[in-house]
Amino acid sequence: MRAREKIAYIRGLLEAGKPEDKLALSLYSAIAAALDALADEVDELNGKLEEQRNMSEELFSFCEELDSGLADVEQQLDGCDYLEDDEEDDEETDEHYQEMICPSCGLHFLYHRFMSKLTNSVKCPDCDCMCPIPTALETNADDVDG
Repeated sequence: MRAREKIAYIRGLLEAGKPEDKLALSLYSAIAAALDALADEVDELNGKLEEQRNMSEELFSFCEELDSGLADVEQQLDGCDYLEDDEEDDEETDEHYQEMICPSCGLHFLYHRFMSKLTNSVKCPDCDCMCPIPTALETNADDVDG
């Protein structure tokens, strides 16, 4: 028997037996009411548990889809040549980036040469100082000196 059936059985016994002592009748009625409340809470918790199971199944399914998609991406990247050719990356860095020394903190960092066309200064990543971008003449003079 389930909890609700057992509680109904107890209520039936109370109705059929009707104890003559009013205190005993009140006590048994209160116990039956408490059991009803507990059964209601169990039903509510079972509903929430079922809802959580459904959500976890959805989440598991979503994670499987992500894992499958990630495996596809990894498989596609395994055949890419550009990930293995670091020398070309170094040459590209040399072409597009320029080294700068912050006059405030002395940090050596790189900035994109395109920035020199847009602004006259670059923010230092360490101290947030605005460092002036050297002009083309200053850059060429550094190359000849160094």
